Amino acid sequence: MDAPPPSPARPLTDYPRPSVAVDTAVFTVRGDELCVVLVDGRGGRRRLPGTFLHEGERLVDAVRRSLAAKAGIGGGEPRQLQVFDEPHRDDRGWVLSVAHAMALRAELLPAEAGVPIDRADPLDFDHGRILAIAVERIRTDYATMPDPWNLMPPAFTLRELLLLHTAVDPSTPQRDTFRRMMEPLLVETGEYTSGTVGKPSRLFRKPTADEVAARRRKHEDAVRTGARRTSRSRSDEVPADRLLTQSTRARSLDAWLPLDQLPTDARHTIRLDRGPAGVVARVLADEGSALWTFRALVTTYERAENRIGPDAQLQSISLHGPGGRELSIVRF
Repeated sequence: MDAPPPSPARPLTDYPRPSVAVDTAVFTVRGDELCVVLVDGRGGRRRLPGTFLHEGERLVDAVRRSLAAKAGIGGGEPRQLQVFDEPHRDDRGWVLSVAHAMALRAELLPAEAGVPIDRADPLDFDHGRILAIAVERIRTDYATMPDPWNLMPPAFTLRELLLLHTAVDPSTPQRDTFRRMMEPLLVETGEYTSGTVGKPSRLFRKPTADEVAARRRKHEDAVRTGARRTSRSRSDEVPADRLLTQSTRARSLDAWLPLDQLPTDARHTIRLDRGPAGVVARVLADEGSALWTFRALVTTYERAENRIGPDAQLQSISLHGPGGRELSIVRF
């Protein structure tokens, strides 16, 4: 029996299609506050600058067009956050928004542009949710890397970097902890501040891509020859299976345990997903200790060359609060 002929393909115009918009959270730092650029919306409410995608237009081009037309902003590198696709998010019709975020130094923005984020609400549509996710993204990035969104000038002191990070995220660690986390990721310029009261401060810069690659090659060569196992202290090293001895398991605090041996009343834990080696967790006494330990681990292991040996397949580090609720996660 002959098979029936295939049905003719339906043209795309037969399918309902939403409008596609872009909305962008543009951050800056003014004084000691993280600010976001807002424009006028409906009914006296403000909104993030955005626009509808034109036919044949790339998303990033629509972002740049909207920022220039709505907020007088040029330059910058927009990065995608996520798609907001709630069918009724816009009362004018079915509209998907591809949200973006970027950051610019205050001197590159129009005068007085930028509202402190804690005074940004209420916003039109679901822009409050977009802003919340954008704030979480920039703060997560600043927790582990020096100025990843390029808000600093080319050369800066560690104090200036600390002030910037604290403006972005008020929970940034204090001076000594911050210095230990960030200084190994920077390059000294060999120059010092001048014209200031007191002892001149060293100036730093972020490494170039070539310098990062050279550091990685040097480390890999040292590991391959046996001259070095890790570039960081072993005190925060991801535990290998051989470290999970009975004496280690007996310590309920500040020790790594298999996930099934976590105390039922553990309130703050850090979990390491080591792939085939399994998940282990560390119980912390309080939220502050858990947060700083989480950040220290992420800072140490964000670079693949620091994940060596039995735990080379480290997949994620996550922070959990009461009831096992996931508060933050970094995937590798």
